Amino acid sequence: MFQRHSMGCSAHTTNSPASVPSFIREQVEVGRKDGYWIEAFPFRTSDKTGQNLIGYGLGSYGSPSNIEMFINPRNPKNKTPTWNRRPLASLEFPVAMAYADITGNGFNDVIITDRYGSSMNDIWPDGGRVSWLENTGDINASNWKRHTIGSSPGMHRIGVGHFTRKDRIQICAVPIVVKSSDFTTPAPVIIYTQPDHPKNSFDLWPAECVMTRTLVHELVVIPDPQGGLDRVLLAGRDGVDFIWFERGNWEIFNVGRGLSKDAHPNSPYWGAGSAAVGRVDDDYAGYVGSSEGLHGNTVSVYTKSRKSKHGIIDLEWKRHVLHDFGPLNDGFTGSIHQVVCADIDGDGTDELLVAMMGSEPPSFDKTGVWCFKPIDLEKGKFSMIKLSNESAGRIAVADYSSNGHLDFSTISYSVPGYFESPNCAINGYSAVGITAEKLQNEVCFRVPRPATTRFVSEVEFLDVAARKLTLVVLPPNTTYKVPAGSGVKVMFGVVSWDDNTTGRNEKRVLATKPFSRVEMTVHNDHVQSEDEGAIFVLFKKSSNAIQPPYENMKQVVARNIIPEPYPVQVRAMSFPWVKVEDAPWANGRFKGLEFYNLVGFHVRYADDSDDVIAHIQLWTAGVGVSAGFHNHVEKSFCEIHACIVNGTGHGGMRWAKVADDKFNPDKPNLDDTGLVVVPALHEHGPLWHTGLDGLPLLRKNDTVDYPWHAWLAGDKSPNGMQSYDVWVAFEFPSFDTFGDHPTSLLSGSFSIKSNAAGFIGLKDESATDGTPVLAGLAPQEWKIIRVDGTNLYQIKHVKTGSLLASRWPPVEGQSLMGTHSPANMSLTSSWSIDKHPSGEISLRLVATKGLALSYKKYGHLAVTPVILENHIDTVEAPKWQLVPVYD
Repeated sequence: MFQRHSMGCSAHTTNSPASVPSFIREQVEVGRKDGYWIEAFPFRTSDKTGQNLIGYGLGSYGSPSNIEMFINPRNPKNKTPTWNRRPLASLEFPVAMAYADITGNGFNDVIITDRYGSSMNDIWPDGGRVSWLENTGDINASNWKRHTIGSSPGMHRIGVGHFTRKDRIQICAVPIVVKSSDFTTPAPVIIYTQPDHPKNSFDLWPAECVMTRTLVHELVVIPDPQGGLDRVLLAGRDGVDFIWFERGNWEIFNVGRGLSKDAHPNSPYWGAGSAAVGRVDDDYAGYVGSSEGLHGNTVSVYTKSRKSKHGIIDLEWKRHVLHDFGPLNDGFTGSIHQVVCADIDGDGTDELLVAMMGSEPPSFDKTGVWCFKPIDLEKGKFSMIKLSNESAGRIAVADYSSNGHLDFSTISYSVPGYFESPNCAINGYSAVGITAEKLQNEVCFRVPRPATTRFVSEVEFLDVAARKLTLVVLPPNTTYKVPAGSGVKVMFGVVSWDDNTTGRNEKRVLATKPFSRVEMTVHNDHVQSEDEGAIFVLFKKSSNAIQPPYENMKQVVARNIIPEPYPVQVRAMSFPWVKVEDAPWANGRFKGLEFYNLVGFHVRYADDSDDVIAHIQLWTAGVGVSAGFHNHVEKSFCEIHACIVNGTGHGGMRWAKVADDKFNPDKPNLDDTGLVVVPALHEHGPLWHTGLDGLPLLRKNDTVDYPWHAWLAGDKSPNGMQSYDVWVAFEFPSFDTFGDHPTSLLSGSFSIKSNAAGFIGLKDESATDGTPVLAGLAPQEWKIIRVDGTNLYQIKHVKTGSLLASRWPPVEGQSLMGTHSPANMSLTSSWSIDKHPSGEISLRLVATKGLALSYKKYGHLAVTPVILENHIDTVEAPKWQLVPVYD
């Protein structure tokens, strides 16, 4: 069973499952003649991140394969600006590789098989060689010395570990067949053990056949979580087998038989073609993923009961088919070549990645990498997400970017005579969280919803006015280090810190109080997000720019600093200052004024909603310049300005305090205006008209009702010279802000009751959305939460996480309910609270004049529905008591 959706499509709640991050493709090598194997290769044994890549194809008769290492430019030890290529060896029909530090010099050597033959129908009888390539520690060295380990015809998969002893490196090696076209004779499972002098090229490694299996197409080494001997997972015609050495004997446990022989009676391929073990929290084997059969089209998982012990052995595993990619071809094969398990979203549970080589005719579904994310393991329920669209023969997962996030790389599957990818390449995919694309002359950033991500995402994008602007997404309750002297402008959620200068806890939200200002500078070395996470722009100091004040616009040049691996078309963009008099919308205004504009950046959510978070653009104005009074009558948004440089120290926002028809924007009387000076690294609050609860007032055309307003630079700089203001405009969809109805009520956990109706709660304490709220129940715990940036509150049921909500638009007498995602269900969960001298409270639904929390009067009935009741023209609203709940 699976659910199919786009990346990050989750309801915005604090208990949302982690969303799969976004990945940006980087071409490591294009125009390859063939492709088969790719491996993340730590050149040094100390390289836990920033691994290099090794990639190669099988080659063909008369054209040996080049085994090549691609040096990672993001590992500072490598000192290379690009993925430079180093040839390590030229081999005939190489297949599998692994690595280990055989010489003990601190550098990993390459272990590789070759002389396989061109296919399973052309197995070299004297082939199947296993060798190791010696790494001397010189990253620029080519043609590494080869040493022979052993051979067995049809050698196809190898793994490195300690399988029977801890003091020597060992190799588990398994041929797929023993001779050409023989798909029935079992092949040996061989253990090679490192000799005393492995560099002696005349000494083969001691070899032992420990068992036989049939058509093994995948081998995965499974380290023992207790530090004991390593174990091995095999995928082949026998299904998925787990083998290990214990008390002097080799043991085997069959996890599952995989695809039945009866599924395709005429096919020689059944069982499994690839397998991987998925970690779930502290259980290294929370599930087992598999593709079925050899080069098949079926993805399956094996799961166990939640009550089962950790591990694999002696447990009952249930097979679930997640997806079938369609009919097999005439040769009874499909498009899946490998499955891999990796925790790419950082939530503690591995995802299952599936490498699809492609098909003929071409198919979107059968090409690239699919991700299956566990939703309910015991029921075999996974979501299905496409991560890449380029042919993938194998997947190599590692933290190539050295940022704590797992990336992956692929190589196109292109084998002459079998399937040849039309665009054979090695591609890297970096987990960025934030993606960027060019939209005409602007950039569109797409970000994960903070509540659904488990790691910090950030991207620097503009260096201007001695500040580097960085877009940051923080997961819930996450600490984030900030450089000294930085400022933050919040676009979603709450960011807080303890101010080192005042000792106060500072919080920043979407907007401060209307017609006021607040400092953005963080007087601490870190900030903290809260339960919903946060999105903000960080204003870091830039040492590469001229410091203010600025006497001419050449000093305020903006530089694009969007880094690799973002698309080259985005990194190549320029962001010029355009004189406003030359803008197409100026229409002859602003002639001769030192007034400039820089566009621009869109920020949206990276899910199916594509919801707008903000549009960002920058402005400059010279001494005495007015940006022009306007009132946004043609476009609806809520705008906040964040100042980077205040050239005169007196620039800021002015707004008309008289009615629109009493104010002349072309010849403004400043005596009819208010002023908030916005110093450097400060932002102003809302300048639009709001209602009682802080909701924006709208005009008849549904635009936000603004007074006439404008940024006016100061009239004189301290030195009498030109001195530019530089500020950033954040244009948001309309949002609630502080209203005229503040209530001094501390957040906390309470039972809520009235003397007449008793305690309120959810029917049966059910977490199901739409559960009725009733009065007259036993006490239940509710958490009253201040909605940051407003005077409103949410009432959250502690046990279920449901919010006390009403359908919207509301009507008198309608029943209230619990819900987890009101914004997605035409509900509202915001309340205005009046606190009475008695300590009791009344709750009024947001944006209503008198619809208050009440209950139906049924006479003698003990339990009654909680409803909305209109009290605007009648007696006062019912009063409720808050009974504190203490842990």
